[in-house]
Amino acid sequence: MFSLRPVLKSLALFVFLAPSLSVFAEQEDENSAQASLSDDVTDDSSLMTNYNAMREEGQGFYLKHASSLFERPDTEMTFFYALHWWCDLDFSFGNATNNYGYDDADTVGYVGRGVQYVLGSSLENILADGAQIPNENRWPVSVSAVMVPTLGIFEGQFHATHDDWSFRYWDDGSSTWPVLGWEGHDEGDMSPNSDTSAYSASGPFTKITPEEAAKVLGMDVVDMTPATCSKEYKAAWDRTHVPDPINTSLTDLEENVAELQADNKELMSEVAKLKTDINELMSRMAATEGSLTASGSGGDGDGVDTTSTSSPPFMAWYKHDTMDNVMKSMMTVAVIIGLVAVDFM
Repeated sequence: MFSLRPVLKSLALFVFLAPSLSVFAEQEDENSAQASLSDDVTDDSSLMTNYNAMREEGQGFYLKHASSLFERPDTEMTFFYALHWWCDLDFSFGNATNNYGYDDADTVGYVGRGVQYVLGSSLENILADGAQIPNENRWPVSVSAVMVPTLGIFEGQFHATHDDWSFRYWDDGSSTWPVLGWEGHDEGDMSPNSDTSAYSASGPFTKITPEEAAKVLGMDVVDMTPATCSKEYKAAWDRTHVPDPINTSLTDLEENVAELQADNKELMSEVAKLKTDINELMSRMAATEGSLTASGSGGDGDGVDTTSTSSPPFMAWYKHDTMDNVMKSMMTVAVIIGLVAVDFM
């Protein structure tokens, strides 16, 4: 006899599993599409142009033209020109192990250092408008970027190592990128321009050749190498990270105060010990005087004081010796207290 039970069981199982199979298939399609997009973006020669060039050359040269507006109400738009020289670059390039032994997975990007050379009258202009910067035309910067596959672009940033201004950029592989920069308010900063140094900026960032960079900087093109860039970065870093003489003086003063406080603590401990010795001497003196008084108050029975001829010389010697010790101890305490007072003058 034919039974529908096996058919119904199979149909019910299919109905139960169908949604799960559909979700699994959609997930596989999405992962496949994402992987395909990532591969397509990575293989896009135009997008990877600047990235590949920096990997091959170990450095990059760029001109920054930024329009800046500072926070002070009376200031007008300031045009800022600078040349960037990037080096000390460390690259991640997907499915590879980086220099530190970590798997980069699908990340494509880089980190590095650089020098920003301020050109023309830009330094004077921004200082006049309220910028808070060292009076140097070479500034050390830190740079990083990562490829965003869904956008088909490298998104990056560079910022100062001596101040808190930052810039973002978007590299699509072309020779010119947009940049967006800003600096916030420096609360608590004691620099003369700290109350007027906040600003916003935007402009183009243009890739140039080593020959063009050498001409702008007045250098020999043979010196435009990653090794020279590293030296330039160190020199710029040293010039912009000079210790503040006021802070250094305060640190030295704090150290001197700490030493004096330690010496004072030790001296006060000695004073406490001397006070204890003085109290003990005074107690002994009082006890001895009481004993001598008691022994000298009697006679030989006939009313004659038997100590009248011998006691006064002894008492004179005792009092002189005891008082001498007491005075020496008191003078020692006075000298120590005086020394402590002199240390804090």
